[in-house]
Amino acid sequence: MNGVHDNNHAPDLRCLPSLCRGIYNRVAQKLGCDPSYVSRVARGERKSEAVSNALRAEIQLTWAKVSEGNAEPRTRGPNAR
Repeated sequence: MNGVHDNNHAPDLRCLPSLCRGIYNRVAQKLGCDPSYVSRVARGERKSEAVSNALRAEIQLTWAKVSEGNAEPRTRGPNAR
């Protein structure tokens, strides 16, 4: 499976590093940990039920916002072109 989710299983968190890097920062801030740790959990290098659950919740929230058309456009830094 190369998608994040299918109808019969929980989301496959291993593909998140390339798709959802911003999610790691939000999850890390919520849990008080480092985004690199969240990334390692997403890739399956570390195990944390709390991080996995927070990732799933953040993904669902993001998808819900996108589906409703409420997703905010990505903010670009002052040096972005």
